[in-house]
Amino acid sequence: MENLKVLDVDCNNCAANVRKALEGVDGIENLDIRLSEKIAIVTFDPEKVSKQEITEKVEDFGYDVE
Repeated sequence: MENLKVLDVDCNNCAANVRKALEGVDGIENLDIRLSEKIAIVTFDPEKVSKQEITEKVEDFGYDVE
């Protein structure tokens, strides 16, 4: 299990975009959107999905991943 932080998630529209970007991706175990901190934390199984795959999907929606 690993975590990624998605930066600049500061409104409900942003949260919906991140959810849409990661919808249906096998291996994602949890998505925690924290609007007050302007981040989303993605917990995933690296044996099922790579950090690079998740990063690319999120970046396609215009968000940076840490």
